[in-house]
Amino acid sequence: MMSQIRVILDRAQKACNGQKMRTEFLFLIATIVFAAPANAENSNWTKTPGGSVRLIIDNPVQRTPEIRGAIQINLDPGWKTYWREPGDAGVPPELELTESSNIKGYKLSFPAPHRFDDGNTHWAGYKKPIALPVTITLADSAKPARLKGHAFLGICETICIPVTAEFDISIDNTPSDPLTKTQVAKAFEQLPGEASASFGARNAARKDDRVRITVDLPSGDPEPDIFVAGDEGITFGMSKLKSREANSAVFAIPIVAGKDKKLVPLHYTLVQGEKAVSGTIDVQE
Repeated sequence: MMSQIRVILDRAQKACNGQKMRTEFLFLIATIVFAAPANAENSNWTKTPGGSVRLIIDNPVQRTPEIRGAIQINLDPGWKTYWREPGDAGVPPELELTESSNIKGYKLSFPAPHRFDDGNTHWAGYKKPIALPVTITLADSAKPARLKGHAFLGICETICIPVTAEFDISIDNTPSDPLTKTQVAKAFEQLPGEASASFGARNAARKDDRVRITVDLPSGDPEPDIFVAGDEGITFGMSKLKSREANSAVFAIPIVAGKDKKLVPLHYTLVQGEKAVSGTIDVQE
């Protein structure tokens, strides 16, 4: 237990290193974990101040190389959780699957986030219960698999609590219950659409410690917003709208950490009103 606490503290510290924060967050540790039996398609809820977390899996009847699931995050009123790029400070969601078997990899996807301003910190995340879609790729679809590990994320109010939710789930073609299937399908339906030439990022260029992104928009109103995420070692702050025309806009995004690294294609989510799209874009150095 003490070693697990040290790992969580290290991750929380790394999430905030190199970032200017006038408000000091108190990091509490949520280590109450409930591992579900290996033959269940859902883990039990990990309960923590501010909410609860679990992993659900749509166990397919037919053998397939990709399995769909979702990290369900229930939030109490007034509590929030982070997007893939927290902004000024925070703990981005992630999965740890090193104890799994017959698992080649995974992809964690994100619905369009909201922008938060806590006075001294600015970040992206969610203020209502949310489900983060997960796509699991099997190494050999002809064999059963075991999904064992934990989800790690932060839940915040006036304090920020790193949460570790453990799971141990068998993927063996035993059909999931109808409710789980519906919940997983709904999680994927809430993802942003695919960016296009009429609604997406047109170009991106780096100048000093900022990236300027020009976007194309389907309509003149309402005001757009863009959220940008880099790969490991590169952290971005919140975007600022620099100029706006009828069907386009230009944003500037600060590079908070990894300023000496070469920028690989950026992941972004572009939001305008109730519409949102996601994509990637190369950065001109």
